[in-house]
Amino acid sequence: MNDCTFCRIIDRLLPSSILFEDPHVICFLDIHPINPGHTLVVPKRHVEFFTDLSPSEAAHLSHLGQVMGRHLKASISDCAGLTFSLAEGKAANQDVPHAHLHVIPRNSGDGFGWKFPPGYGPRASIESLSLIADRITSNIKKTG
Repeated sequence: MNDCTFCRIIDRLLPSSILFEDPHVICFLDIHPINPGHTLVVPKRHVEFFTDLSPSEAAHLSHLGQVMGRHLKASISDCAGLTFSLAEGKAANQDVPHAHLHVIPRNSGDGFGWKFPPGYGPRASIESLSLIADRITSNIKKTG
């Protein structure tokens, strides 16, 4: 038996509040919502990381996140905005090892936000940015 929480939801082994599904993606409400309507958009194929999805899977996941966001804004009376969040890996606080996109309805004063680390904010020099950009573009050229 697969012990992935999302795979168990997809296989109907765990209860969930499903909003939408098609052959490739399922959308359901988060059981630990930041705000009412907090939705998870999850590929049905078990893939731990977003960067391991095929281009078409990633596009479809993103598209359905956009669609769910429109429906949340139309359905949740105090939804004044949306936060789309996708974490990859433990260091990024990925809570379930299955790729997923959070679509979170937001309102002023809801208390949710990003916590920036100490020292965040100083402007990076163009020289330091160029060094990092060179490493990344070199890798792009090598691997495509």
